[in-house]
This record gives sequence, C-alpha cells and structure tokens, in this order.
Amino acid sequence: MQASRKNVLMIDDSVELLEVVRCLFDAKEFLFVSAKDGAEGLFKAKNQKFDVVICDIKMPKMDGATFVREFRRHVRGETPVLLYSGHLEALPAELKELKHIYRLTKPCQSYELLERVRSLAGTTATVLQPKPHQLRFEPGAFLFREGERGGDCFVVNEGAVDVIKEFSDGTELVLDTIEHDQFLGTLSPPDGLYRFYSARAKTLVTLTLVTQDQINKELEQRPAWMQSLVRGQYHRLNNAYQVLRKSLKAS
Repeated sequence: MQASRKNVLMIDDSVELLEVVRCLFDAKEFLFVSAKDGAEGLFKAKNQKFDVVICDIKMPKMDGATFVREFRRHVRGETPVLLYSGHLEALPAELKELKHIYRLTKPCQSYELLERVRSLAGTTATVLQPKPHQLRFEPGAFLFREGERGGDCFVVNEGAVDVIKEFSDGTELVLDTIEHDQFLGTLSPPDGLYRFYSARAKTLVTLTLVTQDQINKELEQRPAWMQSLVRGQYHRLNNAYQVLRKSLKAS
C-alpha cells in the first residue's frame, strides 16, 4: 500500500482549509503536501514529483494562474492541476484551453474533492463505485465536517459511521454511530445548507448518496403538510443546535 501512494500538492493561502483537506486524505493512500501560495508551491513542485496538484486562484505572491503557467512551462506538462476556487471566473481564457487543467468550485462537499483527486490520480481504492450514487470510505476518512455547506444525505449500506462534535481544543465527542440501513444527514431546505456535526467512517463503509436535488424533487411531489413537516423539523433542529453551541461556548 505504501509503495502505491499518490503524491498530492495543495496550494492555498488559507491555513485552516489546508488542514481540513489534509484530514480528508488517508496517509496510507496519499502523501499530502501543502503550500501557502503559488511561489512556495512552485518551489516544492520543482523538487518533488506530484500526481495531482490542487490550486487556488487568488493568492498572494503568486496567484493560481501564474503558477499554472510556470508549472506547465518549467516543471510538469502532463500532471493534472485541479483549480479549486470560488473565483473560477477570474481564470484567464488561455488557461482554460490547456490540457490536464480541471476546475472545481469552492466550497464543495468533502467527498466531491476527494473523489475528483482520486479520479485524477488514477486510484480506485475508495472512488465512486460502479453503481450510481454509491460511495466508499476507508476507516478514519471524513464524509463531511461541521460547518461545511451542502445538504446531501446518505444511507449506510455497509459498515458504521461516527457522528462527532469537534472542539477547538482538539477533543471530540461521539454523539452517535450510524450503521447498516440507517440514514445520515439532515433533510435541509435550500436556505440552510450547513452541517451541524462531522461524520467519520468508523469502519470501511459503503453509502448510498441522496443528493439535495433528489430530496427537493421528492418534497415537491408530497403534500404541503409533509413539506412543512420536513422543513419545520429542520429549523427546529437548527435552532436547537445553535442553543447548544452557545451553551458550550459559555461553559
């Protein structure tokens, strides 16, 4: 396993984001290296071969567009570069025509970034399964983290997932363990797409993904009272969580 690890370089000026993404990549599967701007990223890319580069666009010292030009010209011409940014519209037109340049809008759900990198790196260890909407995660991998946007939900087919609350001092509390045939996620309306908690694979786990679009389509076909029930339940849970969060901060 160690010999087949893929090397991933992520370039972003957000130290917090770099640490969050680092936690997504299993050390048995990936060697994750980070850089805080394009200049540092280019230096590291010249001294080490990477299978995939993840790069923000707007950064100090050297932005993502300049990095791509220099990387292609002086380092690796064929290495996939995933531009992961909330400013993809700022990407110069000529870079959009380059081969092996891919784009992913920030923010996205954790598994989307992880799957895209696995696909670009050519690994199939835990990538999307052949059946549509099937996902597989290794033990210890995060499905999503508290505070992330996104309302997609999951049904656990095999294995177990821990629902955890993470604290600023590094400690965590396991709130629940979701197992076979149980539902994971919040049936959230479009105006409330923030995660209340983190979800981490306790064992090797296989899930069925239920997207927010699927949930909304299903709701549209239900009676008004059922739509109101789901949305009302979501808002009650959200309000209860906010009260709990303030209480924890106060203590």
